[in-house]
Amino acid sequence: MTDEQVAEQTQAMGPGQMLREARVAKGLTVEDVANRLNLKSSNVQDLEAEKFDERISVTFIRGYYKNYAKLLDVPQADVQQAFDALNAAQKEPAKLQSFSRKVAKQASDDRLMMVSYVILAIILALVVIWWLQQSNTSATETVPASSTFTSAPQTKASEQSEQPVQPDMPVEEQQVVEQPSLDVVRSEDTSAVEPQLVDDTTALAAEASLPELIGELPAQVELVFQFSADCWVNIMDATGEAIAFGVKKAGRTMPVSGVPPFEITLGAPDVVQIQYDGEAVDMTGFPKGRTAKFNLPLN
Repeated sequence: MTDEQVAEQTQAMGPGQMLREARVAKGLTVEDVANRLNLKSSNVQDLEAEKFDERISVTFIRGYYKNYAKLLDVPQADVQQAFDALNAAQKEPAKLQSFSRKVAKQASDDRLMMVSYVILAIILALVVIWWLQQSNTSATETVPASSTFTSAPQTKASEQSEQPVQPDMPVEEQQVVEQPSLDVVRSEDTSAVEPQLVDDTTALAAEASLPELIGELPAQVELVFQFSADCWVNIMDATGEAIAFGVKKAGRTMPVSGVPPFEITLGAPDVVQIQYDGEAVDMTGFPKGRTAKFNLPLN
C-alpha cells in the first residue's frame, strides 16, 4: 500500500475512529484514557463515536481531540484535519435544513397573506352590499312622503269645493244664526270647569285628613348597642326597614332608632350590651358562642 493510499484512508476515517483504533492497538481501555485526560468515560466514548454536544464550543472539542491524539502518539495534524472535515460535513446539512425551513416559513406566510386578502375582500363586498340595501330602503321610504305632500293640497281643495255655498242673507239673520253656536261654546266651557272643581275639593279633603293619618303612626324608640368584641348584627324594625347590618368592630357604640318591635340577630350575643329606650336589656339568658335571634322588647 502506497503512502497516498494510506493518506486517503486516513482522510476517509473520522477522528473518533482513528483514536479508537490507536487506543485498542496500545491495549488501553476507555477508563484508562479518561483517567489520564481527566475526563469522564462518557466523554471519551462520545469523542470516539463522534457525538458532539451542541452546547460545547468547537474549539473545546478540537482541544479534546488534540490531547487524545497526543496521549496515543497519533499525528495531531491528521486528527485535526479529520475533525475539520467532519465538522464541515455536519454544518452543510444544517445550512440546507435552515434554508428549507426559511422557504417553508415564507410559503406559510404567503398562504396566510392570501387568506387575509380573501377575508378583506369578503368584508368589503359585504359593506358594499349593505350600503346598496340602505340606499334602496331610503329611496323607497322617500316616495310615499312626496306623494303625501302632493296630494294634501288637492284634498284640501276638494274639501273646500264640497262645502255647500250659502245664499246671501241679511246681516241681522246671520247674527241670529251665529248666536246659538256661542251658547254651545259657553256650555261646553262650563262643563269642562266642573271636573276641575271636584278634583280641587278632593285634594283639600285629603290635605285636611293628612295630619290625622300622621298622628296614627307609632312612635319611634331609640336603642344603643355597645360591642366589646367583633360581632355580626342584623336589625329590622316593625316597618320591615333594615336599620343595621354587617360586622361591627370591638369598642363601637351604635345608637339606632325605629318603630318597635325590633327583630334582632346577633352572631355573638355575649359581647353585646343593649339599652332599649334608656333601660338595659338582660342578655344573660343567651348562650355564649351561639347566634341569638330575638325581638325587642323582650316578651
